[in-house]
Amino acid sequence: MTRKFRLLPAIVTLMAVLLSLSPADGRKRSSKDVKRERQKTEQQIARTREQIKQNDKETSRQLNRLNSLKANMALTGDTIRIIRARLDSVNRQIATVNDSIAVLSARTRALKTNYAKSLQTMRTRRQGMSDLSFVFSAKSFSQAWRRLRYLREIAKSSTRQAKKIKEATARLEEARQRLDALKAVHATALARLNSTQAKMATEQKDADKLVADLRTQGKSLTRELERRREQARKLAAELDRVIEQEAREAEERARREAEERRRREEAEAAARKKAEEEAARKKAEEERKAREAEEAERKAREERQQHTAKPKPVESPKPTTTKPAPKPKPEPKETKKETKKETPKSPQKETPKQPAVPAAKPAMEAAPAKKLSGSFAQNKGRLMFPVAGRYVITSNFGTNDHPELSKVKIDNLGIDIEVAKGSSARAVFDGVVSSIFRLDGYHNIIIVRHGEYLTVYAGIERLSVKKGDKVAAGQTLGTIYSDPDDDNRTSLHFEIRHEKQKLNPTEWVK
Repeated sequence: MTRKFRLLPAIVTLMAVLLSLSPADGRKRSSKDVKRERQKTEQQIARTREQIKQNDKETSRQLNRLNSLKANMALTGDTIRIIRARLDSVNRQIATVNDSIAVLSARTRALKTNYAKSLQTMRTRRQGMSDLSFVFSAKSFSQAWRRLRYLREIAKSSTRQAKKIKEATARLEEARQRLDALKAVHATALARLNSTQAKMATEQKDADKLVADLRTQGKSLTRELERRREQARKLAAELDRVIEQEAREAEERARREAEERRRREEAEAAARKKAEEEAARKKAEEERKAREAEEAERKAREERQQHTAKPKPVESPKPTTTKPAPKPKPEPKETKKETKKETPKSPQKETPKQPAVPAAKPAMEAAPAKKLSGSFAQNKGRLMFPVAGRYVITSNFGTNDHPELSKVKIDNLGIDIEVAKGSSARAVFDGVVSSIFRLDGYHNIIIVRHGEYLTVYAGIERLSVKKGDKVAAGQTLGTIYSDPDDDNRTSLHFEIRHEKQKLNPTEWVK
């Protein structure tokens, strides 16, 4: 029984209290009288406000109940259509099987009649004789042989006819069994149809009563519908703001990455140039030292040749210890040592100084987002439903006329899904939790980004994820809120967006 609140008695009482503030006898009131009357008036106003609040709550409950009933009635109507289609199919099958039974019955009767006639004819031709007498009563051996063959053919024909009769009888029995099974299916479907139609009638009766009650609560209904529209507007505005903020943050990240990439490339170019200059300097130094070493070697060779031309170099074993020139001799030794140390290292130092520039790294980092976005779009119509188990869609996408309340339009940027208490919301596709925030009427709201696409889950009570988490398709995002003031009604508001563009979720999920 729906409780109805009437505002008229409260308003009349409030007016009476206000009128009572001015005494009719013109007596002067004391300060205590004024204070007492003011308290009484404030109490009456508080009771009136509470009554209005309770009335609005009751209107909200009735409106939710009506939406649930209409959604269930739509499902019941679909079930009735399916059952009727099934009954029509069963009726056609029954008619087909009845025709087959009639044909098989006629064929079986004809086979039995022909078989009886053939037996009667055979007995007449043999004049009542047995098979053996019929053969031995022949006038000649050839006639006896023909009679024997005739009996064999008659036996084979009888066997074939008996087999045909047996097969026709079996098919007829099978058709009759199929007819019985179809009649049982028909009876079950008809009973289900009657039960579903009775349920539909009960739901329609409840809906009519709710509509009648709501029509008597004009102001409360108007306030409730406006409150819901305002909540929807706030949600849309907040989602647009969050998406714009994410876009600005993405642009800023891209700008910083581009600036970092530019600085890295400049640093790598400077390092590469410095390495090339250092390599050129070292090469020039090595070439200079090599020339000096060659010149020193040439001079030393000339000096040795000059010493070998003197008369005493053969007798004396100390020509090399003679001090020819104090200055040039240590230079060749040092030059040789330096040449031995530096010369083998020159080709090795040129190879490692070749630039290894990781310039392709930023382009590779952008690929996953593009691939994820493409994967989401390619799965249109095959995405996972945002809840598991049984559910009913109480409000569809877009602007629609209320099915029962005239001049009432419902504007929904997503779909509202009613489920059992304790149900959870789940991600419809792989993605990243880009934002979580709260809003009056929707509790926690989770936004999951799938590349260029976003999915919105509003009405979450307990969160199972946090901002920045990577989620997989089917992963639990949180428990859906159940309203204790509305018979634990549990409803999830779900949206799909391509950035700011609103999409119809029923065209994407299944």
